[in-house]
Amino acid sequence: MRKETIHNQHRRAFCHDYCEKGLYMLTLVVEGRQPVFGHIAGTTEGKSGTDEAPHVVLTELGRRVMEEEIQKISRFYPMAEVWRVAIMPDHIHLLVRIKEALPEGKHLGIIVSGFKSGCTRAWWSLTAPQAATGTGAQGATGRAAVPEGSPSGAMRPVLFQKGYHDRIINRPGMLENIKRYMAENPLRARIRQECPKLMERQLHLWIAGREYAAFGNLFLLKYPLKQQVFFHRKDAATGQPTETTEAYQQERRRLLCMAEEGTVLVTPGISKGESLIVSDAIDARLPLIILQKEPIGEYWKPSQRRFYACASGHLLILAPWQNEGHSDYARFHHLNDLAKEICSATEMRIVNYSRLK
Repeated sequence: MRKETIHNQHRRAFCHDYCEKGLYMLTLVVEGRQPVFGHIAGTTEGKSGTDEAPHVVLTELGRRVMEEEIQKISRFYPMAEVWRVAIMPDHIHLLVRIKEALPEGKHLGIIVSGFKSGCTRAWWSLTAPQAATGTGAQGATGRAAVPEGSPSGAMRPVLFQKGYHDRIINRPGMLENIKRYMAENPLRARIRQECPKLMERQLHLWIAGREYAAFGNLFLLKYPLKQQVFFHRKDAATGQPTETTEAYQQERRRLLCMAEEGTVLVTPGISKGESLIVSDAIDARLPLIILQKEPIGEYWKPSQRRFYACASGHLLILAPWQNEGHSDYARFHHLNDLAKEICSATEMRIVNYSRLK
């Protein structure tokens, strides 16, 4: 099988054959996260489908990428179709279908590399006159300047970060979720701008002597009342699934009632009983802290549902930097131990390691 053997991009599936048919959402990020493609206009109060709703106003470079460079993908690779495009100020999402096997020696990474090169050449052509006149980062022409810290130097800088992210779309319902995610990118960006304190990302947060990364409303940690939500998968007395028992239903009602009165629920939401209460709390906009084993990095974002729960101020997501245990079972139990610890913790501090550089 012809595989792309050198995986120098941000991969999700190292064993996937990127030469064959497939449907992907691709994400390409501008070096330095500079907003070279446009800016967000509108507000979160704007009615959907109107100019008042959040949307991206493209720069000259953004328009050229949309009108020219994206069209070249199918021109050079007829077996590749671009189904949807979402250009954000500092990154691009592409929904790309490879409808038949690529030619010998070609793979998805080569297609992306060619597109990135075309965008970079378009950017060079727009920034060259600007560099000669000394125009600033977003001058009167609306042209985008060189991203700061570009690794290629000032003469021939790169437009995008090295590599890209690909998400393989291979499950029922996943395509519609991806389309919705791409369409709502401007709204989420505006939410982050309008509600910065409810959408904080902290990579180094210490709670009770342990280090976490966090996304969401940090104020929830300061709430005086917190309650752990913890259920085993099976009822100890009957052996039945815990969520099917009357005792569980009573405890579920009690916990949600506590949350309605201001108690913050804390849980990794691992077992079915825990996950049902997490879903209830999100739907009812109740205060909730979720612990997860998945790391939270600089560009990590939660799922759509959890994103909006963070934006509304009702959710904080925590990920420990060190999750103890040699198996998923041990790590999941460790997360429940951390949930218990957080409920009684009194110490919290944020460390900015960038100051040490």
